[in-house]
Parts: sequence; structure tokens; C-alpha cells
Amino acid sequence: MTVTNDCDELNGLMKREILTALSWVIITSVPLLAQEKLYPVRDNKEAPVLVTSDRSAFVVERTFQYKITIGFPSDDNLAFVPDTNAQLVVLWLRIQNLSQRPVSVSTDKFTSTDEKNKVYPALTPEDAANRIVGGASGGSIGTRALRNISLGKAAARPTDEQLKEDVLRYSLQATQIPPGSVREGLIFFEAPPQKKFNVNVVLGDLSSRPLPFSTSKQK
Repeated sequence: MTVTNDCDELNGLMKREILTALSWVIITSVPLLAQEKLYPVRDNKEAPVLVTSDRSAFVVERTFQYKITIGFPSDDNLAFVPDTNAQLVVLWLRIQNLSQRPVSVSTDKFTSTDEKNKVYPALTPEDAANRIVGGASGGSIGTRALRNISLGKAAARPTDEQLKEDVLRYSLQATQIPPGSVREGLIFFEAPPQKKFNVNVVLGDLSSRPLPFSTSKQK
């Protein structure tokens, strides 16, 4: 009888642990709540800018200097951003140095302009992290990295400081890129107040030409 009760208790404990782990997976698998997905907009009025084959990002290349790819982050690249209600434009920027000299990246020169010509400077990673954590669902529910927790083990809920560290770690910061190297990461802007919008992103010295993005999927 005692053995049976012990087995029942063990089975119940295992079921509770599995349900707890599954609940974390479900929670951390939902999309960003306030971040609308952005699509690159082709402008036929000017010389065309390349778009990736899946139409998810712009590609800007300066021959023998550098190659830029910018678009809405993939699920993998969003893995360390907690679900948040913060109103942000979130993009993933990849810069490949094709030259024999270092390439300087000054993120403080990045801007986003909305349809009313209001300019939004790029947020510092610290400011973005504070906004993201401040608007996190339920205070701070964890990041998508928790998808990898093993069943039967309840993951410890990360603190706000841990979440901020993750956002900072995967944000692109001002840097110098050595010859032949690549730097990539998340960049952030304050989003326009309306749910659906268009923005033009300018990458400072890297690309002075506006790169238009829209929350409306392009045909």
C-alpha cells in the first residue's frame, strides 16, 4: 500500500513538473505583443535596393567596403527578447566588413522617420532594455530561450536584471568592425503611436538613403 501511494505521489509530482515546464514553453513561445512585424518596401522611383529572396530584409552593399542586411528579426534572433508591451520598432542589423580597414559603426546616428516626418533617434541598448523589461507581460515572464528547458524541470524565472543583460548582449552597439569580420544584433527605435505604420530607417554613415519598412505585408 505504501509503495502504491509513493508511486502515485511520484507520478503526480512528475505530472506537475511537466505541466509547469510546458506552461513556460507556451508562455515564451507567444510573439512579441507590441512589436508589429516590419516588411521592406521596394521603391520603384529610385535605383532599386536589393531585397532578400524571402522578402524579409534589405541588402545594401558598397563594393569592397561593406555589406549590410537589415530586416525584422527572425524567431531565433528574437530568442532573447522578453514578451513586452513596450512600443518599439525592432530590427536586426548585420554588417560584414569587406574592406582591408576597420569599419566604424555609430549607432547614435541611426534614425527612423514616420509618415508625419517625426524623427525617432535609435534607442541606446540600455534604454531599449529598460523599456522592454518595464513593459514585460506579467512583470517579467522570461525569454524565448526558455523553450529549451527540459521537461520535468521547472525553469527558474529570470529577474529583470537577467532579462536586461540578455537584451544588452544581443543588441548592436557602437563598434569598429575589423577587416573581414561581421557584427550583428538588434537595433531599436520608438514606434509611432498607431498600430499600423510606415517608417524610413537611416543608418547614419553606413547608408544615408532611407530604407522604408511597413507593418503591411508587401505583394
